[in-house]
Amino acid sequence: MSAPKGTFSALKAGETVVKLPHPYQTEFAIEKVPAQPDTNAPAYKLVQKAPGSDKRLPFDLYVDGLVFSDPIDLKSSELPPQSNNSPWARARRSPCVTAHWAGTEAPGLGQVWLLAYALFTLRTSVESYRLELHGAGAATLGQQLTAVLLAIDHPLKGREKRLTSNKTDESLVLVLRSTFWQGAGSPFGPRPVWCPEESPSSLPASTPLGSFPLTPLHNTTTITVAGDPDDPERVQQSWHPVRPAKPAPGAIVYSRWIPHLNETFSMVSVDYNDTEHVRLFHEWQNDPRVSQGWSQTGALEQHQEYLRQVHDDPHVIALLAKWDDIHFAYFEVYWAKEDRLGGYFNAGDFDRGRHSLVGDVRFRGPHRVSAWWSSLMHYLYLDDPRTMYVVGESQETNTTIVMYDFVHGSGLDKLVDLPHQRSAFVRSSRERFFQLCPLADNEKVVAGTKLGLVPKL
Repeated sequence: MSAPKGTFSALKAGETVVKLPHPYQTEFAIEKVPAQPDTNAPAYKLVQKAPGSDKRLPFDLYVDGLVFSDPIDLKSSELPPQSNNSPWARARRSPCVTAHWAGTEAPGLGQVWLLAYALFTLRTSVESYRLELHGAGAATLGQQLTAVLLAIDHPLKGREKRLTSNKTDESLVLVLRSTFWQGAGSPFGPRPVWCPEESPSSLPASTPLGSFPLTPLHNTTTITVAGDPDDPERVQQSWHPVRPAKPAPGAIVYSRWIPHLNETFSMVSVDYNDTEHVRLFHEWQNDPRVSQGWSQTGALEQHQEYLRQVHDDPHVIALLAKWDDIHFAYFEVYWAKEDRLGGYFNAGDFDRGRHSLVGDVRFRGPHRVSAWWSSLMHYLYLDDPRTMYVVGESQETNTTIVMYDFVHGSGLDKLVDLPHQRSAFVRSSRERFFQLCPLADNEKVVAGTKLGLVPKL
């Protein structure tokens, strides 16, 4: 009899369940261990496989003594009725994982964060797990998990009061998918693990930009050409925050292992002096399939100059995306308020937007789009926690692009009449994106519904 799907017992021996992003690329697998004395249920631990890169972890992310169960769902007879949607009832419907350890020292936050990573990789659709902690210092560990908001205290039923307990060796918390993917409990410093310490080249590696407080709020005025073909001299003006310094050319700004592809997706800051970067941009822009949407055909020198201008523009970052070591796409991410699009809606100070093209046709297809589309949005929300909305626009007749926006949590806000085209303006909120966490191989439906869509890309 095969093991149920969505359980650790269903994994093959040695199968990778978590792979850390750049620069570590360390892989972890699940190993079965003897059942706990008080139960016959299968028990497991995380083990580190061979290091994935020359960059060693600065600390141990696993401990031999941390043992945990498969996620266990309550029987239907034990579940609250569907008519009860209280926080307590929703928590009771969450799968339960029991974690044990022996000895006098509890695991650290990093070890439980790694377990959470494994759990949300195992079942991508689960919004929360009930996590029972048993062992010395369990109560303190539970408090630490809630202090960094990787978890919350298990909600109480009705008007129950939370009683003070003298037990120090047990705790029950609710681990949250939404906060995990926002970086809660990530043990690698102030930036979430999927966003390496990007920094301008002017700052030393020992003190990257991410080691300082968020860029303070200081506003400035930008005047840009409006792009009106009938009035080339028309301009538009915006009042917006001074933007953070851009990452150094060639820096990896985002990295995430994609389980359903068993490949790592990364984004690299474009270097207009890098011949390979310029060559790829030049070849892709002269591809008729790409030029139909981008209208940027030209000579190599023109494309290098284009990339130089993007480099000098503080509101745009040019990125090359890659699967493992193969570049396949070009993205431009921008701050919306001072962008041309910002003149057509009430943009927030930290709203972000993006333009994208897939240059290498070998990497097209819905199973890949789900991965890079959601990752690009994920990066924009993680890069600055003040970003409340990610926006986009595409020609209103480009139904494929709008469809993928719907799949990943954006909604059609309105149609906007830009100088060169009528566009479908879409917007996704931070709250909705992390409520859905569309970071897996997504079903092709309007996110959060069963309304089906037909993929074409």
